[in-house]
Amino acid sequence: MTEDADEQHRKLRHNLSNPLSAILAETQLLLLRADSLDDETVKALREIERLARRMREMLKG
Repeated sequence: MTEDADEQHRKLRHNLSNPLSAILAETQLLLLRADSLDDETVKALREIERLARRMREMLKG
């Protein structure tokens, strides 16, 4: 990669990390009330959490 491409890649990772952190945090807050949610909603929230964690790992790489 060129120096310019490296810088663009770093900026992209940074810009994606902030909203991804918010998605993960909000999902986890909702899951704290899992006992008051229906099973389908809990399943969907757990999938969102799983995928957000996966994306976070990809961004670290």
